[in-house]
Amino acid sequence: MLKKIRTITALLAFVIVFTDMPVIPGGYSLSESISEAQDPPRRRRGRRRQAPPPAPEPEPEKKEIVAADSEDEYLVIRGATLHTVTGGTHRNGTLICKNGKIYQIVAGPVDGPEGAEVIDATGHHVYPGLVAFRSSGLVGSGEAEKSQDPFDLDTTMGLAAGITATWNGSRVTKLVHGSLEDLTIRPKSFSSINYSYRNPRGRSELRRAMDRVQEHLRALERHAEEKKKDPEAKAPDDKWIKGIYATVRSLLTGQSQALVRARSMAEIREYSALARKYGFEIVFEGAEEGWIDPGVLSRTGASAVISPRARVDANEDLNRESGSSIENARVLHDAGVPLVILPQSTGIALWGLAGRDLSHLPLEAAFAVRGGLPEQVAIEAITIEPARLLGVADRVGSLEVGKDADFIITDGDLLSYMTLVRWAFVNGKIQYDKEEEGILDHIRPDGDLDAPPPDDHWPRRLGDPLKG
Repeated sequence: MLKKIRTITALLAFVIVFTDMPVIPGGYSLSESISEAQDPPRRRRGRRRQAPPPAPEPEPEKKEIVAADSEDEYLVIRGATLHTVTGGTHRNGTLICKNGKIYQIVAGPVDGPEGAEVIDATGHHVYPGLVAFRSSGLVGSGEAEKSQDPFDLDTTMGLAAGITATWNGSRVTKLVHGSLEDLTIRPKSFSSINYSYRNPRGRSELRRAMDRVQEHLRALERHAEEKKKDPEAKAPDDKWIKGIYATVRSLLTGQSQALVRARSMAEIREYSALARKYGFEIVFEGAEEGWIDPGVLSRTGASAVISPRARVDANEDLNRESGSSIENARVLHDAGVPLVILPQSTGIALWGLAGRDLSHLPLEAAFAVRGGLPEQVAIEAITIEPARLLGVADRVGSLEVGKDADFIITDGDLLSYMTLVRWAFVNGKIQYDKEEEGILDHIRPDGDLDAPPPDDHWPRRLGDPLKG
């Protein structure tokens, strides 16, 4: 009986190998039963089976942003070139804002949420709002909510120049037209010190104050150790810390930075030596001769607020280099000095001398490029760098998710003298519209860069009768 079973099994195996036909006794494939007892048969030459064709890949879904709450306010800017400043440039990108904050930055076209306000900015450029390190007249003094004129022309002109935030001397404030809400970003103050070699008495008093405050801080450290052993240890007296001593204490404890005006290399060296000796942070305004020895600023860890077009004549009585240089910005940048660019005039001037005030802040940065500064660094010097120096880089200065939706849309490259701001947004709302304000609407109204210059001027069109 066993012999017959073996014979039948061999015949069935022969049939399976040479005919490739399955035999299914009792609902199971016999080949499965045989495979448990022997190796699978080798595939014959010339009978290689073709792999099934790969399934077609599904078409990528069109990205769509869906509003999570009907009460949310969305703004979508699409079709423009997005210059994030800190995260690269996206051509034909999409910027999505939600409730006054940047919600999403997409390197390509996407559909916005239902009910969103959509602006087609094809052919335009989007930059973060410019940050003016210092200004006069653009916003109110002190607490701007209590001193600002919401319909002041200077505010509108500042927005037309692309500026959306500035420091008014005590607070970093936004430029908002027609409203007094949400103006202040953050209080900010610098410490002013005078260490000029022209004032030897003041220099001596400042050094004595720093020595005394430094010793007081060391006494506080010793007291902290003593208090661990004796909880009733008496703290050093600090009632005398007022005036210059209070200023020095804020510097030495890192609560503030020194903001000094220094133009010559001699002044820069004096202030830098003082900052290194006592260990405080310093910001130089001017620094026209910084190019002569940029390592001094770099070793001090100083920042520089410069005006590339500021000019200082060389002193012919000296046997060393002196005076200003158009390459000052480039040399300081190469040495690792953080740069902020500011015009010589920090207000808005309408007397015809264009380019010397805040109405042409990007033009000042363009002159730094003329001196060799990389274009990207020049843009950073009027956006993210002043924001960092003012302590508000977490909210403004670049296009980043989570930051305030403060940005501008221009009709060309930011550093071109031909470029105009088309829209300015603050907190996700339009604060300036070139076609609506009536200030610059007569210049290339259709965005044609080759259009001839207009033959009329704001605020009165030529030929219109004067109104008495």
